[in-house]
Amino acid sequence: MTNQITPRPGIMEIDPYMGGESHVPGVAKIHKLSSNENPLGPSPKAIAAFKAVAGTLERYPSSDHAGLRIAIGQVHGVDPSRVICGDGSDEVISWLCNAYAGPGDEVLFTAHGFSMYRISALGAGATPVEVAETKRRVDVDKLLAGCTANTRLVFLANPGNPTGTMISEAEMARLADGLPPQALLVLDGAYADFVEGFDGGLALVEARNNVFMTRTFSKIYGLGGLRVGWGYGPAAIIDVLNRIRGPFNVTAAGLAATGHLWDTPSATNPLNPGSSASINRALTPIQSRSTVE
Repeated sequence: MTNQITPRPGIMEIDPYMGGESHVPGVAKIHKLSSNENPLGPSPKAIAAFKAVAGTLERYPSSDHAGLRIAIGQVHGVDPSRVICGDGSDEVISWLCNAYAGPGDEVLFTAHGFSMYRISALGAGATPVEVAETKRRVDVDKLLAGCTANTRLVFLANPGNPTGTMISEAEMARLADGLPPQALLVLDGAYADFVEGFDGGLALVEARNNVFMTRTFSKIYGLGGLRVGWGYGPAAIIDVLNRIRGPFNVTAAGLAATGHLWDTPSATNPLNPGSSASINRALTPIQSRSTVE
């Protein structure tokens, strides 16, 4: 009998996401450089908050994530009602693709973009379009040239991984200005906290209705094991994403650990062992021997 239970077109084109090696014989604790796991670990405040919820695991977590959204608002100076929290920022990326792209639509990203851009686009039935970079740097002119009447989403990882390169705020604004009217620019700021004085494109999000931003607690905050990310954008887009967001999508442990991170309103608080200043000091000997070819 012929099997007529088949997936939607595009699904079988997806190569399952492959994480880096996480086991080395004879080594008790390793950190995956491929995933940029923070070798300094999370803040003691996050660890204490995580332990505190262990006795209430029978209870469902908050579904509106109000406490975390308010904390994010206070730290980053954003409107909590326009923040949405996800199971890592990749869940937010998936929502964007499912809400705004589908069969016949195109999702653009650059050659070294996060692999979930392609996976999420195909999962939504859309066509992923990879645009070449120039010397491993995002080329705004090439991205704009790659746009068509079918382009619905343009993902930009800034700073990029693994390239470590980034484009200026002026270039980000030029990209937003040049997009076709039906396209949304998504600024993936997973590594924005590592750049002193960089807001991940927040000013651009506040000024325009075609720009959205994603962030994560997995990298500089050392909380990759809890999978918590967030997005910020126009109220209309947040409303759309909340309509497809599942209930209780962030765990109680994740909400507790991320909601009590900051002693001062700074994402690079030196009291946090995972702050960019601490990481840069720890990596100085390595950076002095490293080059990007």
